[in-house]
Amino acid sequence: MIVKEVMNREVITCSPDTTLESAAIMMWDGDCGTVAVTDDAGKMIGIITDRDICMAVALQHKPASDIQVQEVMSHHLFTCQPDSDIMNALKTMSFQKVRRLPVTNDSGKVEGIISIEDLIARAERGRRGIQTPELSYDDTMTTLKAICRPHKPEGVMIGTD
Repeated sequence: MIVKEVMNREVITCSPDTTLESAAIMMWDGDCGTVAVTDDAGKMIGIITDRDICMAVALQHKPASDIQVQEVMSHHLFTCQPDSDIMNALKTMSFQKVRRLPVTNDSGKVEGIISIEDLIARAERGRRGIQTPELSYDDTMTTLKAICRPHKPEGVMIGTD
């Protein structure tokens, strides 16, 4: 199975000078948790998530309307291409601990996005007498577990005195 068979082609994008308030409204209206940030040529230059917005507002003590996407977006992008094997996308998501993986073409323009939810919805269990599924439940759940593993070492308390 290849990425373009699973990816969602409806990707919401914004510019770096979009406010967090506007980005949050885009996410709400699009029923999604991420917006791709693109330059004037349509090339992907960053990504912002609903969590990024929440943390920025909480930590900067400013309204979302006073913070621009470029101030908090992630510039470190992990992407895949439409013709990539789906297993490579799963590996990237696992190793990088990302729930969403933008799909870009050779020019860096966004063509789609894959979320762990998309993959879970398509995953199948193997059945007796039937060949191995193209996207296995076990591979997908292994990816989800890797993504959900805590980023901080076990036993470390953050924010306590």
